[in-house]
Parts: sequence; structure tokens; C-alpha cells
Amino acid sequence: MKRRAALAFILAAIVSAAIWASSPLVTGQEEPWDAEGFFYIGSLFAAGVISGFPIPKPLWAHYLGSVVGQLAYQLIFLPLGPLLILGAGFLLGYSLLFLVGALIGSRVRRYFNAQTSAA
Repeated sequence: MKRRAALAFILAAIVSAAIWASSPLVTGQEEPWDAEGFFYIGSLFAAGVISGFPIPKPLWAHYLGSVVGQLAYQLIFLPLGPLLILGAGFLLGYSLLFLVGALIGSRVRRYFNAQTSAA
């Protein structure tokens, strides 16, 4: 179980950081939550599905990986500012969208596994 949790954490961190890395290219905004429309919300949800499908459990590792991946990207690649603590708080809330996506991805995986084993 520890190996699975580590893999879920790493995958979630990578796809979450990729949202931040792709934001300037896709939206023209350095921070994805500054973009117009639903880029950040949709990306978090989709990244959760992508993360939850291959590694369905544990969901807590997906959530924690999402938070850490986004925060690590900010700390490494963005200038530090006085709103860092506030931003970290927002990450805790926004990462719930990632968690919902991971839950759905894991349910889809379970559905496909049930269909293939029943056939």
C-alpha cells in the first residue's frame, strides 16, 4: 500500500505542476487561477481524472500530491510574494476539485475492471 500511495502522490504532483507550467502557454497568465474562463477549474478536474484512473487509491495521496505539486511549482518557478500563504490556502480548496476528478477516475477504472472481469 505504501508503494501505491507514493505513486499516486508523485503522479498527482506531476500533473498538478503541469497545470501551472502550461498556464502561460495556454492562457497567457503566469498563474492559472488568473486566467479567464474555466481553465484552472477544468484543468484540475481533468488532471484528477488522469491521476485517479491508473492509480485509483489512496485518494488522500492524490489530494496531497496535488497540493504539494502546485505549491512546489510556485515556490520553484514563481517569484515569492506576500500573498504566498493566502495562495497556499486557496490551493487547499481548489485541490478538492482535483480530488473529485481522482475519485471519478478511480470509479471509471473500477467500472471498466468490473466489465472486463464479467465478460
